[in-house]
Amino acid sequence: MSTAGAWQPAVGRVAPRDISLLDGVGARTRRVAADCRNVPRYCLKYCVAVLAMFGLLQVWQASGDGPMPTFRCLHPARKLDPFCTSHPHCMYAETSDSARWQALAPALAILDEVNPEVAAWVRRSHRDGKLHFTKRARARGSATGQLGEYDALRGELTVFSGLFAENDGTIAAVLCHEYRHSRQRFPKTLVYALSFLLRENGDPAIIENDALLYEQEANLAIFGRYQER
Repeated sequence: MSTAGAWQPAVGRVAPRDISLLDGVGARTRRVAADCRNVPRYCLKYCVAVLAMFGLLQVWQASGDGPMPTFRCLHPARKLDPFCTSHPHCMYAETSDSARWQALAPALAILDEVNPEVAAWVRRSHRDGKLHFTKRARARGSATGQLGEYDALRGELTVFSGLFAENDGTIAAVLCHEYRHSRQRFPKTLVYALSFLLRENGDPAIIENDALLYEQEANLAIFGRYQER
């Protein structure tokens, strides 16, 4: 065997430098092949981790949003007329925010009788500067979404101008709808945000179903006794 080089039948005599280069290429090729064989293992491992995270999130969400304040029926003897549309002029753009806040007074008076905790939440939001009024109606969204909106990230309540076209009882019920959104905990909000990865506009039912049911309870408490007459 010669010390100057090695003999390979396919290519003839190869210098020691070329031998090391070929060994390096062979080692890299083997590593790439090993990584390719491990791809399914990596995919399975990370998929299991992601599914486990979603499972824990669903379990966390299943803990619920805690007990909600219950409703009391509005009695006709209270001299509060939920069918009255007290301040329709507040729909107009030139109406000031202070006038719009005053226009919520009849609805808040109804809530004081039906669900005082919701009334206190609305007043607290206004006091803390987290209640905002818009001078326009929202163009998109559900019927309730065109009247009010709760921003879970900022903890802010927005009242759209179209709300003042409704009667006082409906305004009170919409405020209950937004209050229910404010009580939804982080897991539900996160699941809703993740739903945008699977659907173009997400799955609004994740957060809306609870609020719609609570709004319906409010409607029954506010208008129920009047419909029985």
